[in-house]
Amino acid sequence: MKKSIWSIAWILLGFIMGGCSAAQGGQPDSGTVQESQVQSEKSENKDAENEIAKEDEPEKEPQGSEENDADVNCPTIGSVSEKKEWYADDGKTLLLSVDADRVAVVGDGYDALNDALLAQWGGLTNDYDELLQMAKEHYDSEEEKKYFINYYNSESVLAYRIDNRVASFCSIHDMYEGGAHGFYDFEGATFDVSSGRKLQLEDILSDAEGFYDKAVSYITQKLEEDYADGLFPEYQDVVENDTFGETPMCWYLDNTGIVIEYNLYTVAPYVTGAPSVTLPYDMFSEYIKEEYISPCSSVVARVMENTDASRLIGADGEVKIASVYDEEYGTTEVTVVSGDTSETVGTFSQFMMGYVIKRSDGRSFLVFYCDYASDDYVTYVYEVTGGKVQACDKLDGVSFGGAYLGGAGKFYLGTDKLGLFMHLDVFGSYAGSMEYSLTEDGKLVQAEEIFAVDTLYKLTVAKDLPVTLEGVETEIPAGSVLKITGTDNAGTAYFRLDTGETGTISYVRDEEQWQLLIDGVSENEYFEQLPYSG
Repeated sequence: MKKSIWSIAWILLGFIMGGCSAAQGGQPDSGTVQESQVQSEKSENKDAENEIAKEDEPEKEPQGSEENDADVNCPTIGSVSEKKEWYADDGKTLLLSVDADRVAVVGDGYDALNDALLAQWGGLTNDYDELLQMAKEHYDSEEEKKYFINYYNSESVLAYRIDNRVASFCSIHDMYEGGAHGFYDFEGATFDVSSGRKLQLEDILSDAEGFYDKAVSYITQKLEEDYADGLFPEYQDVVENDTFGETPMCWYLDNTGIVIEYNLYTVAPYVTGAPSVTLPYDMFSEYIKEEYISPCSSVVARVMENTDASRLIGADGEVKIASVYDEEYGTTEVTVVSGDTSETVGTFSQFMMGYVIKRSDGRSFLVFYCDYASDDYVTYVYEVTGGKVQACDKLDGVSFGGAYLGGAGKFYLGTDKLGLFMHLDVFGSYAGSMEYSLTEDGKLVQAEEIFAVDTLYKLTVAKDLPVTLEGVETEIPAGSVLKITGTDNAGTAYFRLDTGETGTISYVRDEEQWQLLIDGVSENEYFEQLPYSG
């Protein structure tokens, strides 16, 4: 059975955010529940929008056609994951965690698009009291508290196509409110870059009736091929009557076509997941307006393995990340292809995720990451301009996805700016977010010193710990609880106490014993338990 395209990007997120059990909760009583904002103190004192938007960049006027924007790159989109947690009166049991992405344009210009994105995904709301009450009541009703699984409510946004004409996204709303398992659904949203207007599917079609007829037939055939016995018997009726009905299914644009995403229980049972079908631009070109499928002057678009990325970047010949799976050894060989040239990248456990980037100067790059083993990621940059392949950069331990270690932080996606995540082993294993500049020669260069860490993990101090607290060298006593909020990965870790105070811990890495030393003493003596992975 074909895996959903979301199996990598979102199942990992669900793994971190919750499990499957039952639960019901209580009112946020200051005497019994502790509320904690999962942001650094610096983030708490700044408006979240300022973390991702309105940076000091030259103003770029939004344009709408290749004719007059040939020297302008498409907008850079950024997101910040806003989070909150509520704990029981023991201070340790997590009752409810919520998070929601706040999405905006980075830098000046594209004001209408920026407003539209913030209206669609403005971060957290205050409407969590009822869910918290359910979680509290469930926790209080558990005979053995250790079996309680925290409730969660999460909304994450993934960009699939950003160019000088449209910006297209798909969000997943993932939740657990008790029961055997959680639940998730998808919502697509596509915006006109110039006006900020949210587009309906009809807006991009030149022949809607012809498109729907052919699409229904194509979707039915592909679902049967890819999901076979995993479908409901009546799935064809749903495809015919509901896909493009009054309340259409989730749709969005990617590099290769129009993606139709079916939510849980629409055409298949929970075990099958959320089936998806891509309607290729090439196959449906006679029904789609030319401006939405012709080459763009500037584009950033999601690339799936073994799919041609040449259309939107206007390349001659195929441009793709090819993968070949070896069943005998369980490995995948990854190759970059451009025109008649190709270069083998290596052999991995799997290809994970990638984007094609075309700049307004005509140069195009593939940026992607693979997994050597379990969470052993590596990110590559290849230039694929003019039918040639050139390796530009390689970063070990870096990926597009931070959820595998509970990370979130900032995310950027543009033609010269990317938000990536580094695997960090500093008083636990974390995914630290970092902004990277994509240079003219295809190098990824850190734009900041500190990797931001956004995690649910709490560390309990086992013996008096030497730190710098609010700028003063001191010790924090045993029993103190803190979270790691960042690190330079070179000897300094940043933390926040439960009291809200912030500070740093200096360390030296002992490579032989695979541990960190604080004033010559092992980290394992200073903390009750450290959440290292692997």
